[in-house]
Amino acid sequence: MVTVLAGSAASVLVTLAVLTVWARVRYARDLSSFRCRIGPPAAGWRRQHARWCLRCTRAAWVNDVLVVRTGALRLWLEPLPVGIAPDVTVRTLGQGEVRGLGARPVSLRFTLLGSGELEVAVAAECADRLVGPFITAALSKLPNAPREHGN
Repeated sequence: MVTVLAGSAASVLVTLAVLTVWARVRYARDLSSFRCRIGPPAAGWRRQHARWCLRCTRAAWVNDVLVVRTGALRLWLEPLPVGIAPDVTVRTLGQGEVRGLGARPVSLRFTLLGSGELEVAVAAECADRLVGPFITAALSKLPNAPREHGN
């Protein structure tokens, strides 16, 4: 009886391992994803390093929807329809503010359509993938475009 239970448990674990690897390979092949941490926007009363999720995850853009891997084994995909405020830019985070994303992580604050805000942090070299369809957020402090004068 114990051997049957041990065999069943082993087969379940092997199945989960195969599904996890298959999902990660498929996700990486189908979408150009980036490694990130997600958290609520910075607030004065929160400790800076405590606001980020415990584990890094992967995210990708599908049009203007941010698709994030979720779950204990990161087997599920959660679509997040997001927007961005006009005055938001890519922000450089302080050293040690978020771990696991290199020496110079950056973040961008998004608005969830209808339900609040979130901030996504990535390594500095992935900033171009973070901004996705909101490329103007990465172009801060540019001069105003010249205007044509009508006749």
